[in-house]
Amino acid sequence: MQLYQSASSTQKTQVETVGAGSVERRKAYATQLIKTALRYADDEEVSEITAAVEQQIGAMLAARFNPGLNDVGYEVYRKFWLNGGAK
Repeated sequence: MQLYQSASSTQKTQVETVGAGSVERRKAYATQLIKTALRYADDEEVSEITAAVEQQIGAMLAARFNPGLNDVGYEVYRKFWLNGGAK
């Protein structure tokens, strides 16, 4: 998010810092929103939320491959659904 444009490197740094803080704030909001939705969701709604998040992760990986996201996605899946995972 860019609030203003300037040729000054100091002002560019301020814009990047404000944008980064804004991203972290939106991530915190999204995290809390998903946690709240899951707290009140029934079985069907949990499945819908899970499918939406999985679809978003797939879209993110298709747009720009990120080995960390790919690895963590597999580890979470393995932990919950493959043999030997958490019960």
